[in-house]
Amino acid sequence: MFLAGMAVSSSGPLITLFLTKELGADTSVVGLFYLTSIAGLFINLYTGQLSDRLSSRIPLIKGSAIWLSIGWAFISLSQNSITVFIVGVVFFSLMGTLNAQTFGVVRDVMNVEKEAHEATLTSIIRTAYSFGWMLGPAIGPLIASIAGYRIAFLIAVALFLAILIPLRNIHVPEKKEMAFKKEKKPLKLKTNRPLIFFGVICMLVLSGEAARIAYLPLLAVDHLQISLFQFGLLMSIAPFTELFIMPLSGILADKFGVHKVLFTGFLLGAIGFFLFANSTHLWQVVLGQIMNACFISTIFGLAVTYAHQLSPNNIGLASSVFFSAESAAFVLGSLMGSYGVHSIGLPFMFFIPAVLCVVSSILFIINDFTKARKERKLGLGPNT
Repeated sequence: MFLAGMAVSSSGPLITLFLTKELGADTSVVGLFYLTSIAGLFINLYTGQLSDRLSSRIPLIKGSAIWLSIGWAFISLSQNSITVFIVGVVFFSLMGTLNAQTFGVVRDVMNVEKEAHEATLTSIIRTAYSFGWMLGPAIGPLIASIAGYRIAFLIAVALFLAILIPLRNIHVPEKKEMAFKKEKKPLKLKTNRPLIFFGVICMLVLSGEAARIAYLPLLAVDHLQISLFQFGLLMSIAPFTELFIMPLSGILADKFGVHKVLFTGFLLGAIGFFLFANSTHLWQVVLGQIMNACFISTIFGLAVTYAHQLSPNNIGLASSVFFSAESAAFVLGSLMGSYGVHSIGLPFMFFIPAVLCVVSSILFIINDFTKARKERKLGLGPNT
């Protein structure tokens, strides 16, 4: 998780700057790069169902890491924006698979060990991803300012390949044959409406994250006139905060309920985007990044746990629903960001994701109420 976080964060935020400054793309177009994640919607769901049938999820993780490293190598060689978009579609759609299957492995181990504090453990493991995100934004822009964007993208290539090294020493208990015989038939999404609805909610609330990743660099560098190195430090604020907030959110979730902490996270996300939308000074962006860190900590630390509770017999699929929602969010966020920048400009575009966070909070309450009512009808205790 640490290596994956560092790989994505060292190069991901540089994509929009690379497209505009190196390849000459228009600012209203660069946000559309994240439309390339639309393929991940279907790939994640397929690999999620596939992983529930395989004896081990490790081969999927290895294959995804290799495929992503090849993609970043092609990005570093790209001579025009069209090539960058094509590479995004073909290669980066497996990022959700890598994340989903990693959490699937974690859940498999917790099931074997009968772990009681699953939210705390999942959040702590997810913190490693945040630690990578803390270092990556400082390293990537620094290398880009010294050696150029193309060399900085090669860092992602090396980091994704480095994921293969620790995987050689990981021995996850394989799912026993008897477990498969007892398992229900593969879940059809239409039979689990709360899971579908939760995926839609995650798509809406995370769409602002796509807009933030795409347009916060332009807001900071072009509008607030900070240097690339300062921008790297700015981007590291959120992951640094997540190192403390994410484990705390897991502890609070095990004590008060996952649903309550998630709801609070949605509201903090709205506050963060409102700060971005009103930013005229650097301190507003810094405070917005801290609010965003609390938002991301709860969503990425706990949403997979909540999805597993909605579908405990299909862990791989439940994980993939969340990460497919993340892919869909980047598609929606790309369209939203491109339209927002074109119509109302920066920083006011960030009002749109702020409103979506508020709407998502209301929808989440409704969905959680539906889930609780279903559990009462089945005679089950609350899982959150």
